[in-house]
This record gives sequence, C-alpha cells and structure tokens, in this order.
Amino acid sequence: MKYSSATLVDGIVTLSLSRSASISVLDRFLTNNTQIQLKIFCHESSNDIKETQSQIKVEIRGRIGRVVGCLPLQSDASIATNQLTSKDSRDAQNLLQTFYDNLWKQMEQRAFTMQQVNCENSIELDVDEYSNIKGPEKAAEFLKQGHEQMTINQQNNIHHSDATDQMIIKSNDEQLPLSSVLKKYPINRLRTWADGYYVIEIDQPVFIDSNTPELDIDIIVSMKNHHGGYITADEYPSLVFYYVMCGIYALFAILWFIWCIFYWKKLLNIQFWIGSCILIGLIEKLAFYVEYDNINRYGYNVYFAIVTAEIISCLKRTVLRMFFIIIALGYDIVKTHLGSLKLKLIFMGLLYFVVATIEALLRLNTKNDETNNKVLISRIPLAIIDIIIYYWIFTGLIATKRILYLRQNTVQLNIYRYFMSTLIVAVIASILFMIWSLKSHIFTTCITNWRDFWIDDAFWHILGSLIMLVIMILFRPSNNNQLNVFVDVFDHLDNDNNGEKKK
Repeated sequence: MKYSSATLVDGIVTLSLSRSASISVLDRFLTNNTQIQLKIFCHESSNDIKETQSQIKVEIRGRIGRVVGCLPLQSDASIATNQLTSKDSRDAQNLLQTFYDNLWKQMEQRAFTMQQVNCENSIELDVDEYSNIKGPEKAAEFLKQGHEQMTINQQNNIHHSDATDQMIIKSNDEQLPLSSVLKKYPINRLRTWADGYYVIEIDQPVFIDSNTPELDIDIIVSMKNHHGGYITADEYPSLVFYYVMCGIYALFAILWFIWCIFYWKKLLNIQFWIGSCILIGLIEKLAFYVEYDNINRYGYNVYFAIVTAEIISCLKRTVLRMFFIIIALGYDIVKTHLGSLKLKLIFMGLLYFVVATIEALLRLNTKNDETNNKVLISRIPLAIIDIIIYYWIFTGLIATKRILYLRQNTVQLNIYRYFMSTLIVAVIASILFMIWSLKSHIFTTCITNWRDFWIDDAFWHILGSLIMLVIMILFRPSNNNQLNVFVDVFDHLDNDNNGEKKK
C-alpha cells in the first residue's frame, strides 16, 4: 500500500483467478460514485475444455470496503515481516493475515455477487446481489502490534470521526441513507458510495458444475470515476495541477518572447539562459500532464512516459541549479566569462543529473520507497550535492554583491539583494514544508489527509515557478539595459591590478 502521487497506478487491472489460487485484492483511492466494472475471460488449457467452454458457468463473488478514519500506514506490514527471518515464513504469513483481517474490521463494507455467465466469450459482468453498507466492527486504529499508543489529540480526532460515521451507519445490519441514494443509479454495476481508500476483494471463482475441469480465469477490473476518467482520487488533483502549470509556463514563454522581441538588439547571454529555463520547464510540465492524462483516458500507465517525465524533471532541476550558480557568480554582470569555473560548473551539473536520475529510477521501481534502504541511500549523495550547490550559490552572491558595492552600482546591487532575499525565503519555505510533510505523512500514526498527497510534489513545482517569475522580473530586457555594466567593472579591476604590480 503506497500513498504517493509520484507513482501512478492503473485504473484498469487484470487479476488472475483459479480454483487453487487465493483471493485477489486491489486497493485504490476512489471518488464517490466511481463505477467499477468486472469483465471475465476464461483460459482453456486443452481442446476438450475449449469445446465445452460454452457450457461452463462461473460465478464471481467478493466485497468492497472503504477505510473509515485512519489509513493503514504503508510500512506497517513490510516492517513487521522484514523483522522475521526466512525460517519464520509461516509467522510472516500469519502476521500479514492478521493485519489484513484487522484492516477489514475498520471498513464500511458491501458484499457483491455477479450474475452467472458462460466462459465462452469475454463479457462484462452484471451485479446480481449488492448488499447494504455495513459499518466497521471496531474504531479505526493503528494496526501494527506493539506500536506506541496514539496521542490524546489523535484519539480525540478518531473518536470524533467515528461518531460522525456512526451517525450515518447506525448499525451493521440496518440499511443506510447512503444505500437509498445509490438506488437512483443502475444496479447492474458496482459503485462506490463516498470518497476514500477502497479495498476490492474478489474470491475464488465458483463453478456451478462441480465436475467442471480446471480453468484459469482473468478478471479485468476497470474503475471509472465520476469525472469520466480512470485516474484515482488522490491523483486527480495532480492532473489538474499540471494542466494549470502548462498554462502558466506557456504565459511565461509568451511574455519572455515578447520582451526579447522588443529589445532583441540589447539581449545578453543571461537572458538567453532564462529563456532556455522557461522552455525546459514548459516541456517538463507537458511531460507530466501527458503522463497523467494518458492514464486518465486509457486506464494504463506507460512506463516509458513515466521515466521520460522523470528524466526531463531531473534535467530541469539540474539546469536551474546551474543557472542560479551562474547568476550568483555575476556572469554578464561583473564577469564576461566563467574561466576555470566553467569546468567545475559542468562537472557539478553532470554529477547532480546522474545522481538525481538514479534516485528517480529507484523511486519508480521500488515499493514502499520511504522505508527502502536503496532509495534512502541514494538520497544521501543527492542531499550532499544540493548542500554544496547552495553553499556555492550563496558564497557567489556575497562576493558579487561586494564587488557591486565597491563599484557603487546601486541598480545591480538592489537586484542581487532582491534575488538573494528570494532564495533565502525559498530555503526557509522548503525547510518548513519538509517538516510539515514528514510530520503529516511519515512520522505519524494516523493518516487522514490523503487528499493532500499531491501537494508533496506540487509544492516544489510551485516554488520553482515563483523563483523563475522573480528572475524574469529582475533580469528582464529593457531599453536601458542596466545589466551591461561588466566592461567598466573589469576595466577598473584591471587598472587596479596593474597599479599594484607597478608598486
């Protein structure tokens, strides 16, 4: 169970069932009135079975549950089983089964039975029976044995949530008001009854004839939300967010292009850098939007599209960091060229891009990345490189401001003061956000704000966009381009150096 908008999940899933197989389970965040369709497909293992397949009837049963109160922490089961040795496999299975059983005890549940169908063709299943909603057997609580007790405030919040749920549920056997509301929809399809975290459990297939030969059955489960797409409830805000960000960066590009057209004769190299950063940012937002839109339209995520979007994101982050270093060093302001710093800058950029790409690929290909050692280890060198880059940026800004102060270049000095203040505010905001994110989603015993998961990724895009907007305003082209001052500065520096040599 992984709660993260960074990794998309399919809206159409194929589950393989057989007589000997155990139950199949699917978990998703779903919106209210999500339509869940089941489609059956039988696999024949011999020609004899194929000839009699049209006479074989099968029945599919299962249940749908919605977690009430706290969500099960995604690392509970994995941490518990990892502490057991290979000799304790039976204990691990028992522990997982206990965890799973306790999970269902804190859910609203509805059992369903699909209509009997022949295995001849691949057909969609209609609902034969769909029970009323039954309330949770116990209050939502942290499921892992031996965990510390929750704080008094968290318990009060859960009790308040349970009281609210009980007003709706009333009893396990009594029909709910929600059930009567669902009657206005067609009863031949499974539907959710509220926003939340759902678990769909499908039992072993029931063959009507006990003499039926062994068959393998695939159940194609499609979950279409009330927006008409297949994207899950926790990922839908990200789809809207990247759509809006595409529009914002398109406006950035248009605005910067117009500025450059008006003053194209006075453009400096740093302003071409700004245009390149805007273009890469626009491509990144388009890549993420295409990734989310594809799964919303077709129900399947394309691994190549996900990897491409992550690599483009790593490239954009690298280019932005290198650009900030260039500004901090005073390129096109107090320096005509970077000299020996150019090789150091290229090396640092390549190093950051490689490490960031490795971290992104490990994160995409690893379950429970918050507790996986490989992902955690890969983030350590990335954090160290970030610290070195930030140190380089701020030391460069201080040195450039000192030169501008000595040369009494008030205009450029004010620009650099605003830029440095912007970066300081961004660093403080980043630290505060990381503390909030860790407290809310990782170092917590009760997760209820699943609707805010998308903010974990969106914050960094918003922060980067705001910094880019500030840079656009500060270093925009103008009729009296005040950036073109480095010649006088270097003339004075050369004269001073020559004078010292003569002495």
